Amino acid sequence: MFFVALTAVIGAGLYLNQRHAPAPESPGGANLPQVIAPASHVPRQVVPVAHSETEERTNRLGVPMPPTEKVEEYLARHNRNAASLLAAFHALSDTNYLNEAATNFPNDPRVQLAVLARNAFPEDRRKWLESFKTSSPSNSLANYLSAQDYFKNHQPDAAMKEISAASGKSQFKEYSMETILDGEDLGRFSGSSAMETREASMAAMSEDLLPQLANFKAVALGIKDMQQQYASAGDSASVQTLAQTGIDFANRISTGDSGKILISQLVGMAVEAIATQSLDQNTPYDFLGGETPAQRLAEKKQQRVSIRELSQNLSSVLPTMSEDQMASYWERQKIYGELEAMRWLVQQSAATPNSGN
Repeated sequence: MFFVALTAVIGAGLYLNQRHAPAPESPGGANLPQVIAPASHVPRQVVPVAHSETEERTNRLGVPMPPTEKVEEYLARHNRNAASLLAAFHALSDTNYLNEAATNFPNDPRVQLAVLARNAFPEDRRKWLESFKTSSPSNSLANYLSAQDYFKNHQPDAAMKEISAASGKSQFKEYSMETILDGEDLGRFSGSSAMETREASMAAMSEDLLPQLANFKAVALGIKDMQQQYASAGDSASVQTLAQTGIDFANRISTGDSGKILISQLVGMAVEAIATQSLDQNTPYDFLGGETPAQRLAEKKQQRVSIRELSQNLSSVLPTMSEDQMASYWERQKIYGELEAMRWLVQQSAATPNSGN
């Protein structure tokens, strides 16, 4: 079960990126599959699972959950503020805590994003989107999520206005690191082991992030549909402008704090591939650094292959690592990002003498 949550996130990222990258035999992208995350990774409604008094409770990823009484004690220590309620929700998969946070802290951006990620109140989704935009005026993520909702509801003009607004904002914040840190804080307080704390905090982050990433792919497909409309009208300039818009979106997903999460980097690659799909594949473009879309696609494909190989090496390395090495690995993930931490751990394994038979 060691770092099962991390493995799930990496696997989902490779799945999403491979499944939705443009197929070589279909340059126009007409056969691009519907953008969804694997069903097992997209929680629409989280229901607490009943257990006996003596049975160890685990979430659906197999990560042990802390005792409810310790979670309640943690909430009391923090005056049941927004962050502690979200930590409790993630730890116990109990929607009562999310509902309490939504009722008592409806203007908190992290609460708003958690509600949207879990689609907790689908009938009021537009209201929560508007509230998120209001509470986070500098956060382009709010506009991108709003655009996805407009695309879904067949309002492309409104969606493009949101994307235009997002392009003018420098921030892209999805609070993954805050979720991890709060999960660690609750885990330590509840007496969970270091390994259980790491796994639980990663699982909490991933279950919020994966539905968002599926939404990001939907935004990219909405942009591509608009590109195709301009291409049919012979407006190549607008096609290129929208390609630049899609690449900007991809860069926001795959860099900064968001880019510390490997799956975000993978989805960013896939979004870029979709954004450049409507361009002439053999023409160099300034906004691609003078490269052609075909060259960029080949580079991204090689990066995915390298990441897959690295993740396979990591799977064989993890069981051999000491607790101190794993603690360093976890801290490096938070500081430098998952990809650099994975490289470091594999290098550590190569430098460690084999103490076996």
